[in-house]
Order: sequence, then C-alpha cells, then structure tokens
Amino acid sequence: MAHGEEVGIITYLQVNRAFMAPVVEQAVARLGLEERRRVLDVGTGAGGGLVALARATGPEGRVLAVDRNEDALALARGHAEAEGVLERVHFEPADLMRVAARAAAGDRFDAIWAGDVIWPGNVPDPGRAVAELADSLAPGGVLALFTSNYYNATFLPGHAQLERRLLTASELNWGIPADGPDHYARHVHWMRAAGLTDVRLHVLPRIGFPVDDDPTVRPYLERIVWPELLAAARSRGREAGMSDDDLARVEALLRPGGPEYVVDEPGYYLVHPALLVTGVR
Repeated sequence: MAHGEEVGIITYLQVNRAFMAPVVEQAVARLGLEERRRVLDVGTGAGGGLVALARATGPEGRVLAVDRNEDALALARGHAEAEGVLERVHFEPADLMRVAARAAAGDRFDAIWAGDVIWPGNVPDPGRAVAELADSLAPGGVLALFTSNYYNATFLPGHAQLERRLLTASELNWGIPADGPDHYARHVHWMRAAGLTDVRLHVLPRIGFPVDDDPTVRPYLERIVWPELLAAARSRGREAGMSDDDLARVEALLRPGGPEYVVDEPGYYLVHPALLVTGVR
C-alpha cells in the first residue's frame, strides 16, 4: 500500500505487520492450504502473510516470497527465521508480474497470496495484474487477494463528516482513482473478469477496543495513520472540502497527548473491515 512512503517503508511494514497479524492469520486459515505444495506470496513486504502461509501448507509445502524491495525481503527473512519457518520459504527479489509470467509458462502455483499489493499505486493496471496471477495458477489453484481496506476503516468514531473529508484528502494526495476499473475497491470485479470460479468475499474486521488492551493499536495509529492523514489534510484538505475549522480540528484530534486527542476519548475504538477475496482456476 502506498501509505508506507509517507512514514518510511520499513516502519510502515513492521508496524502494519504487527497490527494486521490477527486478521491475516484468519484469512490464510480460510484458504485450505493443507494439500497445496507450491504457494506464492507476491509483494511479501515484511512477511505479514508469510509465516501463516508457511504454517498452513502441508508437510511438503513450500512458499516462494517475492518482493522487488530487497530491504523488505530482509525483514521478511528475519521474521520467518524468528518464527521457525525459514526452511519452508524461498525468497526472490523480483517484480510480481515477472514471476507470474514465468510460472504461466511452466511450473504453476497451487495457491497465490497477494496481501495489500494489488492496488492502483502499486501496479499500473490492477485488473490485468489479477488476470496474470490467475494465469499462473495450476488447475484448481486458489488466488487470494487480501486488503486491509484502509479507506473504509473507522479511525474517528463520532467525527464522521470530518473523517470522510480527511480520507478524501488522503485519496487525492496519493492520486487514487475516484472510480472506474482501477479503483481500489474492485477486487471482486477483477477476479470475475479474470475468469476465476467460486469467487468469494470474506469480511475480517480488525477491531481496536479497548485501545490499550492491544499493544499494536497505538503504534499503528501514531506511526502510520495519523502522520499520513495529517500530511494529506495539510496538502489536499481544502480540495477535499475541509474548512479552516476542519483543519484546526484535525490537528487537535490527532495530536497524541493533547487535550482533545481522539484516542483518549472515553469509548474510542478502531475498526478495519479487512477483505479477503478468493477465486479458483
């Protein structure tokens, strides 16, 4: 996801991996990987799905983890080693489309996991990317597109109109399409257009409540979400319909330790309705 560029890619990958781990494990558990031998993790990043994938495959299963960022691959390798699954994973610095094309021409995969990678900021044509991944599956293989669904999360409960403007500013800041075939919410459309069967949509909410019962919530908000949203408000907020009062309110609500800090409001909660879309070749 493009948001990592605002806060530093390594910070983003590590903090996001910790925060999303519970729903990623749930998502991988739904794939039925016990009988799968060749599994591809495209855009593995810091290895957010890698450990769950390696553990979910059968005793003969192996996972190929691909990312074009070698620093990210180093993080993923360290994570796999720390979690005791390194011997079941192979790492390759490469573009996901090149790996998909190579597989389509030869040794196809039994399952492909794409976690927060099929995104208009990451690939120029998401629909085509999904079609190429589908082509690299063996017959009966499963393609899994996972998204943390950032722009449909609830970050500011009780501040709905302000939150909508703020997220619009973020979309403008990243140049995300407002609609059309490349919009980030079209995972199901891309899967159907790729000719996959048994396409299914699963909603796996990541809930942060009570906030301080979960040590991953504040780091996620304060090191990733708030810096990204504040940068968007400052640069594109007026285009998104934010007034002077809105901009001042955002600065107050998102300032940790401040008297109006939103996370310290009684009853604050966070909901990420993560999505998993699966299809079979």
